[in-house]
Amino acid sequence: MSAVAGQTDGHAPGGQLERRPSRLPFVFLGIVVLLILGSLGYTMFSRSVVYYRTPTEVLAAPGEHVRLSGKVVDGTVEIDTANGIVTFVVADPTSEVPVRYEGAPPDTLKGGANAVAEGELGPDGMFHADTLFARCPSKFSADERG
Repeated sequence: MSAVAGQTDGHAPGGQLERRPSRLPFVFLGIVVLLILGSLGYTMFSRSVVYYRTPTEVLAAPGEHVRLSGKVVDGTVEIDTANGIVTFVVADPTSEVPVRYEGAPPDTLKGGANAVAEGELGPDGMFHADTLFARCPSKFSADERG
């Protein structure tokens, strides 16, 4: 059989095989790009996630920047409007942590409310908050009456 002029059958003129470009560099480049994107995504996600810590956990790790969550102890909310300082105590079943925040308190901050404060526990035993918000309890909570 003879090849018709203008058609290619995988052979170069002279009867030698044509060399196809290797796909291997593109495969390696794709793998490297995927690894870089995966690493970047993991790093960004792990840095943005801040877990809530209980007062007991915060007392065990002083000086660490954390997000403290707990119930505000009744009668402990004090607002100094002249200096813009709010102090209160947050508790879990075993520990209590006093919290100090400079700024306007959330309207829902009151005894029995769930408060979330970001900051760190100082050497004075006071949790110094940079950010403060109070979480409202759900209107659809379970009935706790027996």
